[in-house]
Formats: sequence, structure tokens, C-alpha cells
Amino acid sequence: MKKEMQFKISSALKDIIGKDLINDDFIAIFELVKNSYDAYATKVKISFNDIYSDTPKIVIEDNGKGMNYYDLENKWLFVAYSAKKDGSENKDLNFRDKIQVQRSFAGAKGIGRFSCDRLGKNLYIETTKNEEKNKTESLYVDWGNFENDLKEEFINISVIHETLPNIKKIGTRLEITDLRSLWDREKFLRLKDALAKLINPNIDTYDDTFEIILDVKDELLKDKDFDNYHKIVNGKIQNLIFETLDLKTTKIISEIFSKDNGIIKTSLYEANKLVYEVIEKNNYKHLQNISYTIYYLNRSSKLTFSRRMGMQPVEYGNIFVYKNGLRIYPYGERGEDPLKMDNRKAQGYNRYIGTRETIGHINISEPNIFLKETSSRGDGLEKNDNYFEFVEHFFETLKKLEKYNIEITNWGNDLPNNYINLKDENIQEALINVIKNLSNTKSILSINYSDEIINILRKKEETSVKGLLKNLKIEINSNIFDKEKILSQISKTEKKIDELKEIKKEAEEEALNSLIKNEELEIKKNSLEKKLEQEIKEGVFKKSIIGQDKEQLISLQHQVNHSSSRISRNIKLLLKGMESNKTKEDLIKYINTISFENEKIASISSFVTKADFNLRATEIEMDIVQFIGDYIQNIYSNREPLINTKDLRIYFINNQDVKVEKIFRPLEITMMIDNFVSNSIKAESTKLEFVIKKRSGTLFIDIIDNGIGIEENIKDKLFEFGKSTTNGSGIGLYHIKDIVEKLDGTIELSQENSLFGAEFNIRINI
Repeated sequence: MKKEMQFKISSALKDIIGKDLINDDFIAIFELVKNSYDAYATKVKISFNDIYSDTPKIVIEDNGKGMNYYDLENKWLFVAYSAKKDGSENKDLNFRDKIQVQRSFAGAKGIGRFSCDRLGKNLYIETTKNEEKNKTESLYVDWGNFENDLKEEFINISVIHETLPNIKKIGTRLEITDLRSLWDREKFLRLKDALAKLINPNIDTYDDTFEIILDVKDELLKDKDFDNYHKIVNGKIQNLIFETLDLKTTKIISEIFSKDNGIIKTSLYEANKLVYEVIEKNNYKHLQNISYTIYYLNRSSKLTFSRRMGMQPVEYGNIFVYKNGLRIYPYGERGEDPLKMDNRKAQGYNRYIGTRETIGHINISEPNIFLKETSSRGDGLEKNDNYFEFVEHFFETLKKLEKYNIEITNWGNDLPNNYINLKDENIQEALINVIKNLSNTKSILSINYSDEIINILRKKEETSVKGLLKNLKIEINSNIFDKEKILSQISKTEKKIDELKEIKKEAEEEALNSLIKNEELEIKKNSLEKKLEQEIKEGVFKKSIIGQDKEQLISLQHQVNHSSSRISRNIKLLLKGMESNKTKEDLIKYINTISFENEKIASISSFVTKADFNLRATEIEMDIVQFIGDYIQNIYSNREPLINTKDLRIYFINNQDVKVEKIFRPLEITMMIDNFVSNSIKAESTKLEFVIKKRSGTLFIDIIDNGIGIEENIKDKLFEFGKSTTNGSGIGLYHIKDIVEKLDGTIELSQENSLFGAEFNIRINI
């Protein structure tokens, strides 16, 4: 006998679509801000109340259209239902009449509300809808009730509703308590920076407003110590509009219009002056209503950005992606390269542009229903045919920028040498051919160019191969050399350059096609590997004590002896200093060193008991990246770090999830990390980053701080024995260089970070 059956849903569903799915505090807040935006709010206030007390709370309050009882029951409590998706969210015509711009929705999956679970264990909602005879409704949700019994069905767990006697103001207020994460000033500043990038940078050009306020009363007093916007926690979030930076550099804008329009318009600017504009037919099957804006950052524009923003462009980010006005992560995030720009650059270093040379934004507008964010927030757009076209046009736009900015500078333009003597119509034809080559476009409908294009191109090519050869011709013509022979040879060289350019062009086409195909294959492979990697991933650190046996205790001996020696020496210096009336500052330095080494002994003891290897072992073979990350996380970056680094915050950034199996000595790696930490503290840094990347068979480890930097007169001899960045012995960096070379690597001081602290670049062959 046949009968119908139904699925049962465990209460564990809450975790799956809540704190497990949205596993980042910032992204959780972004999701709730997006909900305010979708509710047509013009203002949302994010408050952290009593954040350093035992009862902290997060309050997110907006002036959007609010909800009534029906909305709460049939929309908010309806899991995975999205009124935005079925169109019913916009049926409130009375409210919409008051909105000047009809917004496209930023979210449409019906799960963003579960971001509250990521932030705290309890949620209280008050909401008042903009309608006649409105009431203020409230809900109380204890997320812990869903975690008690996995066999309990999701629908059987209740939340508490109440209609309040007094009507509150229009909008929605979320109050989140029993917070799951700790918050501090550094984290608030990073949240503020991230919120500034959440909104489309061109939103002010629309007839629409959306204001975000960050309110942390416990930080108001500390804010008074700063004038710089980026150092102040509280206040209105200021969104960066790139155009206001007045970067005197090359910019390209490519706009794909609606399918009905059927065209793509690409405009290239040099120092804010139009160079050329090309309109072509849209041959893409899926793409429409998307604009790409990319700035090329030369040294001058990087300095301008740093001066006006108070940070380097690489710290700010690269190419951001926005859909319907709000940002999609992780595009643009520092250390992230989801568009694979740096992978491509590694194939041709001097021919391609990477994330460090660009900044910009891509704006996606409706209808683009298949260009949508993954359910696992922070993983970017879903990988499908639409996405691959989206990436393809990004690289087509980037190639136009490269051809103009790199090819002309390196090779020269394609104007005939005797263009001055050409007739007007022939000059126009020559210019059109140059633009066709620069734009690399096959379906051109029309071309427009600046009256100054010849001067712009000539200035751009001054140091190019072709430009230098022209100058050489002029010089030779004025002397008594064998002119005919030399001029003939130069002409042959120019012809050869043209041949090489054509070969290069074909190679680029093939590389780009391979890149897109490899991306498709990678997605399929990654989906299969992800689960396997999660299951087999067992770090060095097991988060549990494995027993203090004799072998482990012996492994501490070397490090403990070293630290004990420093403690003894500094105690003697402290006593001697007190007798000789040394300054208070000098005496505190000795005390800090004693404290530091004392805590290091405790920390190394803890480190070894958490690790399933002998720290003193001559060599081990394992994932060196994981080892470095685990050491930094367990020793320096925990909520209560085992070593007191005073005001220094230490971050391990491995956004590419790099894994490198390597034979190394554990003690040497920990000594290297400790040396960098110690140097940053001496340099009065407040932030130290270990940034991991991998490309072309090389492991990249960039160590970056924001301290006082390194004096010019010692930079060239920095790694010599006895040279010191401070008043130390100078042995540290000498030994670090020795350790890196044993790993088949190199270390150097970056020249790009000369204005802000110090940056060391380690490169290890793998």
C-alpha cells in the first residue's frame, strides 16, 4: 500500500543556516544592514552597548518600512522564504510612493535574518510598519532552544511574540545579547572600514540615500585623542568615491547596457582626459546592466592615494564587486584574488596587471538573477555560465588597460612615423587603426577619440623601445656613422618588435581562454575536494593537552635556557640602572624584557604540550604554512594571548588557503616569528601581519607592520651580522636570513612600503 510521506526538519537546521553558514561577524552585520537597505531604510544605526561589561549587546535599528504581525508570521518566521524573490515585498504601494528610487534587492534567499545567530545567543525584535492603524510587534528568540535536542523538530520550537501597548517609531530594531565574540577598538575600526566599502561608491550619484551610523559609546573618550577619520570609531560611515581622490592616472570604464540596447561602451581616460571611446555590439549570451571601472595605479597615483586615505592602496583593496548597490565578498578584500588576476600576472610579470596595480569596482544591476551570491556568504558569486562570461569581460576590459598602459610605455604606439605629413583623412584612419588595436575589439560600431590623442600617445611612449629607437635614429643622423647600415639594422629591429607583439597577442588570447576553462574545471574539482579536505584536516594543534612526557620536557630546554639567560642579564642591568640613577624609561625597558621572556617560557611550554611533535626535533616534514598559522594563533592571537605583546595586534592572513609541505626545523621557525614580533614591538607598531600567498612554484610570506620603519642608512646592510634596526645586537635578522636560506628561500626588505612601517618579503621555492 502506497502512502505519502513528508520530510522532518531537525532543530539543527538553525545552525546550518545560522552561525555555521555565516561564520564571520562582519558578514553577519552586513547581512542585517542589507535587510535594512532592502526595507527602503534611509538610515541604519549599529550600536554596541556596554560592550566591555558582562552584559554587552548589539542593537541594529533602521527607519525602513517595518513589519506587522502578518509579516512576522508569514515572512520573517518562514524559513528560506523570500518576499523579495516572489515580488510581494513591493506591494506596499502607499509606502513606495514616498520612495524616490525603487531599489533592487540586495538579498533574496530568505536566510540573512539568521545572521543574528552568528552574533549572539538571544534576539529581541521590535518593529512598526508604515501603515494606518499600525502597531508595534515584538519577538524574542532564544537560539539556544534549537540546540538542546537534535531530534526535536524545528517547527516545534517556539519563539515569544507580543504586541506592545505603546507604538514605537516606524522601522525595525534588533537587539542581540549574550554575544558569541569579543569586540575591541581594533575590531571596531576594521568593521568601520569594511562598512565603508559595503555600499556602491556611486550611490550618491543616484536619487537615493542610505546612511550607516556606528555607535560605540565606550569608545567615545578614546576617539577624542584622534582627528583622523580612520582612527575614530564613532560616527557616520564615509563611503569612498574613487573619483574624489583625483588620481592622475589611467582609468577605463566598460558599460554593458540592457539586452534591448545591445551595446557595450568602453571609455579610456588618461589623467581624467578622454583618450578614446569605443561602442561595440554585445555578443555575450547572458551579460547586461553591468559596469566595470578599473584604475591603473602607478607610483605617483599610489602616493596620492596613500596621502589622502592614510593607507596604501594594497591595504584598502583592489577590485570590488557590488550587486544592486551592496558589496559581495570577498571581491576587493586585501589578500584575496577571486578573479585570479595575480595567477595570470605570474604567467607574464611585465605584461599583465595584478591586484597591487589596480583599484576599482564592478557594479551589477537587475535583471541579473543568475549572477547571485552564494548561500555561504563570503564565497563570492555562484560559479555558472553567467559568472564565466562576467569574468571574461573583466579580463577583456583589463586587457584594454594593459595594451594602453603597458604596451605603449614598453613598445610604443602604432602611428606611422610620417604621420605629420599625412592628409587629414589619412591621419584619422591611422588613429582609428591605433584605437582598434588598443581596444582589441572585433564588433566595433563606432569610435570617438580626444583631439589631444596624438600628444597623449607620444608622451606615453617616450621611454618605449620604439621611442628610444626613434631618438637613436635622430642622433645617428647627426653624426658621421655608417648611417645606411645602422638605419637598416634599426628598421629590421622595429619589424622584429612588431612580429613579437603579434606573437605576444596570440599567446595572451590562448592564456586567457585557458584561464577561463581552468576556472570551470577548478570549481568542479573544489566542490569534490572541499569535503575531503575538511575531514582529513588535522592541524598540528589538537586543542588538548597530550601529556607532558620526558621527551617534551627536554625539548623545552634550549628555549628556556635562552630566555632564562636574557632574564638574568636584564635583572643585572635593572639593579645596575637603579644604582646609577637611570631614567624611569630605561628601567621600564628592562622590566618589559624580563616580563616578555618570562611569558615566553610559559607560552612555549603551552605550545609544545598542544603540538604532536618534538619542538627540538632536528627536522619534520609537514605543512609549513599551517605550522606558522597555528603558532601565531595559539601564542599571539588568541583572545588571551600567551605572550603579552602590549598594544601590538598580530594577524595571520592566508586567504588563498595555501598549503605547502616542507622539511624544516620547528624551533627555527618559531624563533623567526618571535624575532619579527620582537622587532615590531621595538618599532612601536600597533599591527603586524603575516600574509601568505602562493604562485608559480613559490611560497610568498610578507611580514608587514606599521611601526616607525627602518632608517635609510642601514637598509642596505640590514641582514649583515651585527646590524640592528634598533639598539639590539643585530643577530635577529642575520639569523632569519640564514633560516630562510636553509628553506631554499630569500628575504628582502620591500621598497614599496617605505612610507609606512616595514615590510619584509620572504620567497621560498616549493
